[in-house]
Amino acid sequence: MNTLIRYSLGAVAALALAGVVRAADVEPGFVDIGKLAPSSGGKFVEVNLSPSMLKFAARLVAIDEPDTASLIGNLKRIRVNVVGLDDSNRAGAIEKIENVRKSLEAQGWSQMVSVRENEGGDNVDIHVKQHGDDSIDGLVITVIDHKGEAVFVNIVGNINPDQLAKVAQKLDIEPLRKIHLKMEHAAKDKEA
Repeated sequence: MNTLIRYSLGAVAALALAGVVRAADVEPGFVDIGKLAPSSGGKFVEVNLSPSMLKFAARLVAIDEPDTASLIGNLKRIRVNVVGLDDSNRAGAIEKIENVRKSLEAQGWSQMVSVRENEGGDNVDIHVKQHGDDSIDGLVITVIDHKGEAVFVNIVGNINPDQLAKVAQKLDIEPLRKIHLKMEHAAKDKEA
């Protein structure tokens, strides 16, 4: 009986240690939302880019877009989900996105952008996990849009807001242009 207890305690300790090691391997800007359920016949897109794919992409764009290449080269992963919403999955997807937003705020992420349009309009949040005053460890964009889609984007890595603003300008991504300005204001507020 004592041998069985020792082995059981050893197994529990090994599992706990494995959980600690796995948790330590996760990047600070990573957010796991699990799977978003697709609608009964609608749109479903999932993109997961690993560090090696991002390094490869950075090399491809380096000649024409050095700012973009530098930004991409510092990333650890990108996850994008786009799910069409209908009566079969709307409530679950909206609940999952709202829970992610609450969880981010509870974990110390900063909400940088929030857009709430009239009934049936877009509902957008952008959160960042800041590392000091001059870099971001993670960026999460959540969208519930009037076209009947839910969008989740998680960008993980060392994100320089100046580079992000330049890339957003070139790609005409309006909400991301504002991150640079909001980070400057946040840094000034901390100094005061």
